[in-house]
Amino acid sequence: MLHNVARSQNLKGTRTQNRLRSQLRRGQATFGITVGIGHPEVSYTLGSLGLDWINFDLQHGVLGVETLTAMIQAMSYSQTVPIVRVPSNELSIINNALDFGALGVIIPLVNCREDAEKAVRSARYAPKGIRSWAQRAAAADPDYAASANTELMVIPQIETGMSLQNLEEIVCTDGIEAVFCGPYDLSMSLGLFRQFKDPRFIKALDSIVSTCRAHDVAPGILAAIGSVEENLRMGFKLISLGGDLPTLKDGISKALETARNAKPQ
Repeated sequence: MLHNVARSQNLKGTRTQNRLRSQLRRGQATFGITVGIGHPEVSYTLGSLGLDWINFDLQHGVLGVETLTAMIQAMSYSQTVPIVRVPSNELSIINNALDFGALGVIIPLVNCREDAEKAVRSARYAPKGIRSWAQRAAAADPDYAASANTELMVIPQIETGMSLQNLEEIVCTDGIEAVFCGPYDLSMSLGLFRQFKDPRFIKALDSIVSTCRAHDVAPGILAAIGSVEENLRMGFKLISLGGDLPTLKDGISKALETARNAKPQ
């Protein structure tokens, strides 16, 4: 199966291109889902739906490196862009995610400029960073070292009161083109856990969007809160439609309820 780095053409020998990055640079809203169920059939099936991105969750999911690799390969036929939420801001973990086909990495708990700069350095080859060379990542792109430094996205997660206070310096960090708000952790950090309608939480979201807009950075929201229309109206550009396990649970629960309440004709 073809490696994922040639996502836009799926042809061997083509330059790495990140369709999601291009969409965001044009100001488009994009839609994705978080995946934690560890089987290639999941990403293979989701890849056919027209999602803009899939976030593979290594922070809170049960996915391992071998499963992640197979799942990214299974969706390589599609235009959907694979991104990976790594469990921590560590060089080796970020390297692994990118080597195995991610076109972006979500970095949790980025609280200041230093955290953002560390993540960018880990994801870039010299002279811009310290990412280690892996032949596997370059299999489909003879100029991978150069194109990867341009096309692969580093996406800090804004999920604490401290990251909110330091938001401007985070989004102004060279190499940051998008951020994700983690609404559950952010609301907890602000003492407003899951109070997504509270004016203080809404103010925090507005601050994320307005700061990103001022510096030409795409704001995202990584967990589904409110309606898609509300998220769009606020100005978010990377919008999660939910997670695979909750969506599966809700869908089957509703189908079962309908079946239990059905009356024979």
